[in-house]
Amino acid sequence: MTQYIAYYRVSTKKQVGTNNISLGIEAQKTSVKHFIGTNELVNEYVEVESGKNNNRPVLEQAIQQAHKTGATLIIAKLDRLSREVSFLFQLRDRIQKSGVSIKSLDIPDLSTLNLGIYSTISQHERETTSNRTKLALAELKKQGVKLGSPKNLTTDAIQKGISSVMENARSNDNNRQAQAVIKNCIAQGMSYNKTADYLNGLNFKTRYGNSFQATSVMRLYDRLIKDLKLAA
Repeated sequence: MTQYIAYYRVSTKKQVGTNNISLGIEAQKTSVKHFIGTNELVNEYVEVESGKNNNRPVLEQAIQQAHKTGATLIIAKLDRLSREVSFLFQLRDRIQKSGVSIKSLDIPDLSTLNLGIYSTISQHERETTSNRTKLALAELKKQGVKLGSPKNLTTDAIQKGISSVMENARSNDNNRQAQAVIKNCIAQGMSYNKTADYLNGLNFKTRYGNSFQATSVMRLYDRLIKDLKLAA
């Protein structure tokens, strides 16, 4: 029987509801417990902190207990650790030196290589999202929309422009993350149906907010293969 220590994170105290447990944490807990099954969950650690803050005392406690007990540190998604490439690489080195095993449910075969690729892609997509927002604001300015004051920034034109850009960016980010999971699942011989169940267990949603089906997994996988061929 494998022993696990779970680490959950939400970004702000505003996300925390009654009983000091947020919906975001509950979703993470559901994914972790679904994966663990009959194995032992030694302890759970909850941290309320921004992903941009590298000071993580609760994460350090989880790593220390994992080291002492020999348990595997488990997280629902890699971005619950951090969205910063430098922090993830430092954490990787820290974990390797302590001999702690780590399991991230959105990357079934997490390795040093995958950690580097995934974290670099995540940072690139955040930068791309920021650039798209700036371009949208610049375009609105060209169209005569006045920018710069809180009053002006709440006009319908600005809201529609920014919402459209951000929604497209979010959909793109979600698709890329789902594709990373799908690629690993298919590589391990999982069927489209099994992969869809796995994605749903991790609380992934399609761009329209629906649960994954075999057909939606197949479409994303086919699109990924086409993109890789074009990039080759």
